[in-house]
Amino acid sequence: MKRLLPFPVLFALALTFVSLLPLYIERTMTHIMFADGSGGTVEWGRKVCTLRTFFSDYRYFRHNPHPELWIATNILLALSYALIIALLLSRLFNRAPKRT
Repeated sequence: MKRLLPFPVLFALALTFVSLLPLYIERTMTHIMFADGSGGTVEWGRKVCTLRTFFSDYRYFRHNPHPELWIATNILLALSYALIIALLLSRLFNRAPKRT
């Protein structure tokens, strides 16, 4: 039996799908000023966002010590999510009953 969709097509479809999912890490910075005027503090944290949101804030990365690390991390996350989805769909389509 011929495959319904080849694996590269499934991978490309999965890659476009996972870019819209809010599963990517962004480093955040919050400046807190104290009301008594004694200064303030900076708190660093992380939030989960979509790839579009992550790259829309890219111009603020120059203050980050290692922006290439966060970009590479999120690209690897997108590729791994797409690979897992494509493998699962490929197995699902191959498990369909074969016609004789």
